[in-house]
Amino acid sequence: MNKVIFQLGLLAFCVASVLFGIQDMSLLEVVARAFLVFVIVVCAIAAVLMIASSFTRPSEPGQENQAQTGKVGHRSQAEAPAK
Repeated sequence: MNKVIFQLGLLAFCVASVLFGIQDMSLLEVVARAFLVFVIVVCAIAAVLMIASSFTRPSEPGQENQAQTGKVGHRSQAEAPAK
């Protein structure tokens, strides 16, 4: 996932450098502004992904056992409460 975020930021850097290069600016100003665009895009994508991952519902503790055993409500003799 980090690779995709970096590549999208690099794409934004290249597009921004072309767009700023068309305008009459010095090379240093073009690179500085394109770098700012890169940082903003990478931070924005990372923030969106972090927020989206916080909205996912965490699995309940018993669901892992159900997926492994295929039985719902199954208790082994060791887990059974003592009477």
